[in-house]
Amino acid sequence: MAGDVRQAAADASRFDAAGSTWLRERLDAGDILLMQGPMGSELMRQVGAADIPAALWNVADPHEVERIHWLYRMAGADIMLTNTFQASAPALVHDEVDAGMERVNRAAVACALHAGARCTLASIGPCGIAWVSEDAPEYREAADAYRDQAYVLLDAGAHGIVLETFTALRELELALRAVRSVACDLPVLVSFAIDEAGNLLGDGVNIEVACMLAERKGAEAVGVNCCSVAAATHAVPRMARAVSLPLMVRPNAGDPQRDEYGSLTWDERPEAFSSAFSAWRAAGARIVGGCCGTGVRTASVLAGCLDEGSFR
Repeated sequence: MAGDVRQAAADASRFDAAGSTWLRERLDAGDILLMQGPMGSELMRQVGAADIPAALWNVADPHEVERIHWLYRMAGADIMLTNTFQASAPALVHDEVDAGMERVNRAAVACALHAGARCTLASIGPCGIAWVSEDAPEYREAADAYRDQAYVLLDAGAHGIVLETFTALRELELALRAVRSVACDLPVLVSFAIDEAGNLLGDGVNIEVACMLAERKGAEAVGVNCCSVAAATHAVPRMARAVSLPLMVRPNAGDPQRDEYGSLTWDERPEAFSSAFSAWRAAGARIVGGCCGTGVRTASVLAGCLDEGSFR
């Protein structure tokens, strides 16, 4: 894999830049775009699937993954997001998915591309490797995990990377450096998980500092995800004052509950998203959507907000 990564860094033409060009043009024009909703919680909702790792579906039942992408696309999503949040090599080992990192990630990209959106971005979450210093073996292992996953995702046809749900700058800086080393000229977007006060869940750094560091290290857009609607709404103007990048906002639907059959359920409230949309728009959000527990209903409502204001 290391040789392939070095070759990718030297040969940007091997990646598909069409979707990234479209994305940049739309954002430069001031458009507001809808990113599809979550894959993991949609898969986990299904009867008997609450404890099945989301990444496994890419190879075990790719038609179901394709179906969910297609539903989001039909609901009005402009941007697809691959089912690869926990599909780095260490995450797959932790979840006992033995299909192989490359196979799982390439299958995920194929499923997302099947929906036919102009732009498909690849999701990468924290890899779960703890490290103490940059000369520690764990640091190099984590860097390799981010780099290798990003290379496979882009080589499979993704148009850019979203580093999402990062909770600490220490982890984000490593991931961003590793991913940027193979992304060539393709965009890398960064999204943080925050608490109600607008601080990162892991290290407590405020969202302004987090966004400024991400901008300085090469992120093309910054945002928040997997937080409450209220926290996201308060964070958007703060991010807008801190950086000049396009902003993303993708709150979740709260904590899940298990029903009598053991399935996970969320209290999805699309009206909360539609009520917050005008504030997001006024504060400068350019990519909107929903995170864990939201679904096609929330995507449809947000698409309606966009169409109503002719922001697409």
